[in-house]
Amino acid sequence: MNLTKLRYHGFFKNNPETTRRTIDRLRELKLWMARPEANGGGGVPPKDTDATLLLATWNIRDFGKNKGYGDRTLEPLHYMAQIISGFDLVALQEITDDLSLFKDLMDILGRNWEFIATDVTGNQERMVFVYDTRKVHFRSIVGEITLLEDELIRTRQSVPLPADAILRKKDGTIIALPDDVELELPEGAKELNGKQFNRTPFMVSFQAGWFKFNLCTVHMYYGSGKEGLERRRQEIEKVAQVFQKRAEKERRKAKEAAAERHETLDESALETYFVLGDFNILKPSQRTGESETLNALLDNGFGMHPKLREAPTNMFQTEYYDQIAVLEDHGQVKMDEAKAGALDFFQVVYRASEEDVAIRNMDADEDFPAAAESDFLAYFDQMGETDLRDTHDRKRTFKENVKVVAGDPRTPAQQREWYATNWRTYHMSDHIPLWMALKIDFSEDYLDRIEDKLPPN
Repeated sequence: MNLTKLRYHGFFKNNPETTRRTIDRLRELKLWMARPEANGGGGVPPKDTDATLLLATWNIRDFGKNKGYGDRTLEPLHYMAQIISGFDLVALQEITDDLSLFKDLMDILGRNWEFIATDVTGNQERMVFVYDTRKVHFRSIVGEITLLEDELIRTRQSVPLPADAILRKKDGTIIALPDDVELELPEGAKELNGKQFNRTPFMVSFQAGWFKFNLCTVHMYYGSGKEGLERRRQEIEKVAQVFQKRAEKERRKAKEAAAERHETLDESALETYFVLGDFNILKPSQRTGESETLNALLDNGFGMHPKLREAPTNMFQTEYYDQIAVLEDHGQVKMDEAKAGALDFFQVVYRASEEDVAIRNMDADEDFPAAAESDFLAYFDQMGETDLRDTHDRKRTFKENVKVVAGDPRTPAQQREWYATNWRTYHMSDHIPLWMALKIDFSEDYLDRIEDKLPPN
């Protein structure tokens, strides 16, 4: 990492207490990430080995945009860079159209790091891959995933008809229609236009060691209500089916080529496909125990590390939005069963304690991962850069049926709750990184294949 801003940048030169805190937390964050999970750490293995690739995904909330919670300063950028630098390749979501702040983050990561970014798509957001060039090589192949006409996302197929619309039968007979009529087609009909992905999925080909692989990063449509949920499910299903079809075509061609050489198909020579990012996956239904959004992946050939399937990725550890999924039975993938997880960095930086959420009405499934101490007072003055620290922006109900509306002043306890559940997420994120370790040294397998083809002694 490039830490020179801590010494020379005016932000730190003019704020010695912030500089001291940032240095302390960077040291602590590095130690915590490496500490085993059993000892309360992040459990991330060291990356100084040629045998393992550390892959991660992280939605870094509204990065590059100030939504009324104050600007991200160089302090959280250093923490984010420390987290990212613990991995070899990271897919990032929710980078906004202005890349100036992101370039500051890349500068802190240092000269060994490169990035590949999309243009802005839905919500004026980009998706980005950042990678350590000492381990990861870009194979000069990129692509956007778009859908053919018969693959488009179609939910409720209906269209309001304008006044004076008519129906015309084949024999020319005209049937008048009443006003305020809406044409609705049966489920599965494709006569009306469908939709592309809200944010276009982005695929890049990489290599690390012996391992050649393709990563497609996604940020799926969220939506609301029955129709919004169905669009979300279809987006997940469609991207999985794109790679399933691609893999089937690749396997067929590889089999034909092997047959011409009078050989059997070498499975390890097939490409490996990952889809990772913010799928907005719903937690399993209490009624059925199933998640239809997760099943949209599982039912279309994709699987994931068992630890990641059970890992919540939001701050309250109640949602399973993010995932790293791999197309199964295609290519050579070697996971380390013990090395994967979600990284709750709030245990070390921008900490919040039980006291900070003491007045919050917790949902039944919320399990706030409180830290032992709180940093609320350390950031109190900075929070004052926005009126939201002192004034409510919406209707809320706290414990003991305390009700507030927009414009009401926040009490000190309510300021603490706002810090813990809102403000700090716009300076770090409301998502936590998801990561896994992959084995990338296939030299023994290669030697075995050569040896198997040698004539007997």
